Amino acid sequence: MQLFHSYHSGLVHRVLHSDFWLFELSVWLHVIGRSLIAVFIPILLLKMGYSIGEVVTYYFIFCLFTVPLHFPVRWLVRKIGARVVIILGILSSIGFFAVLFNLTVDNWRMLIVLALFSALYDVLYFVSHIYFFMESSKKRHSTTKDTSTLYIVKTIGGMLSPAVGAAILIFFDQKILITISIIILFLSIWPLLRMKNVVDKPTTKQLSAREFFSSWNVTRDYFTMGLYSIHSATENVMWPVYIFLIFDSIQSVAIIPVIVSLTTIVFTYLTGRARKRDKGNAVVLGSLLIAVLWIVRLVVESTLLYYASIFLVGLFSILILIPMDSGIYENGEKKDPLSASMYRNFFAMITRLVFFGVLALLVNVFHVSFIVAAGSMFVLFAVALFMKGSPSNNKIPLKSDDV
Repeated sequence: MQLFHSYHSGLVHRVLHSDFWLFELSVWLHVIGRSLIAVFIPILLLKMGYSIGEVVTYYFIFCLFTVPLHFPVRWLVRKIGARVVIILGILSSIGFFAVLFNLTVDNWRMLIVLALFSALYDVLYFVSHIYFFMESSKKRHSTTKDTSTLYIVKTIGGMLSPAVGAAILIFFDQKILITISIIILFLSIWPLLRMKNVVDKPTTKQLSAREFFSSWNVTRDYFTMGLYSIHSATENVMWPVYIFLIFDSIQSVAIIPVIVSLTTIVFTYLTGRARKRDKGNAVVLGSLLIAVLWIVRLVVESTLLYYASIFLVGLFSILILIPMDSGIYENGEKKDPLSASMYRNFFAMITRLVFFGVLALLVNVFHVSFIVAAGSMFVLFAVALFMKGSPSNNKIPLKSDDV
């Protein structure tokens, strides 16, 4: 019994004092804090009195701010280190919630400030925390395994948070929910401050865009990220709004991330350990099945189908995400991890900028967004199918120098 106690005490000590696990604890707390309310943000804007067109315009402005911030943030990570930039990202998220707390209808000045804080959070947090994750995995020589572990940590953190957030919205109000989210986000800073022996500034040369995208294999992964991001924006923003308008209840939206979380943890674990030669097949299959699901959603009206499709999209998305991110992380570790992290977020956001920009000009935003999401998945399917038979080191010429 004493040996058992000593072993587990040592294990807990290692977890609480390991930089990698302190980092994952911070990610877990961060995900909980964001997941309590993240899925409800467009719903809260609608309930305040903003129109669907104005909500879409808000997301366009957010992307418009986000895209040019990537290159200054890459420079900032090199100057002050990833850990400090992660903390700045969390503080920006807290600033976002503070503005949301005081937001009123038809206040476009505050809505633009809200979009700016959201953009700062997105770039500061995701560029730096993905870079830090890649550096940790490189030292541990376990990129693919750690990629699936990171997804599991995020999934567990976000599993029941939306349901809790919905309960708070139903029985209390959004200001209570925002306050709780802010407190948890502050707590997510504590593990980062506890980390020791952190080497979080890049020591390698920063590659130019020409050098970084010197092979089609690398370019393919980022092109894939851009295509997938269109589907992701539709699934995470437009689909919850669509469900809310149909059922007119917070509960109908809260169940979406709960379904996804419950069905993806084991699947993520297994996919992260799949053989490399199986991963091309996984992307082909996942993209095709998601494209078909978007078409089915367009032509069939059924409550059972709506929620069953959420379950299926959650599973099929992992078939794309784990191989795609593993490829980005593995190539990035060999070339320039910080640039890999930056370009990953940059390609995701630039396609969303175009996507929301087009939607902001339209009236029928839902059917158009669903069609575009299906189209992006069909293109991804074609690219993945083509790349299965292509050599991974096929060089392609680039016209531009460093971006």
